[in-house]
Amino acid sequence: MKLRKLAYTLVGIAMSCTLFAGNSFAAETWAACTPAKIGPKGAIVRIQVTGCNIDPSAGNSGWMTLNTTGTDQMMATILTAMSLTKPVAIAFDGTKDAEGYNYATAVIFNNL
Repeated sequence: MKLRKLAYTLVGIAMSCTLFAGNSFAAETWAACTPAKIGPKGAIVRIQVTGCNIDPSAGNSGWMTLNTTGTDQMMATILTAMSLTKPVAIAFDGTKDAEGYNYATAVIFNNL
């Protein structure tokens, strides 16, 4: 009986640690930026942003890679913002592509 109780306790602790670790690693940061350039680089799409309140590019001259999920929607938002000379808000969580560029995970209009 004590062994079963110990096993359930350990499983509960392991599940709690996984839940808390998963939430802390998935935290997104938002940056308010002006999109300057966008274009393909092989099979991916890169964006260059300027005038950001924080550096979402991790020192890569403002360049980021658009996440492969939702690329079309992010591109449409960015191109519309560029044509209207409007800023955007870009979400990133610190994940990087093979060349070390941060992934942009979401892009929305920044209503300033």
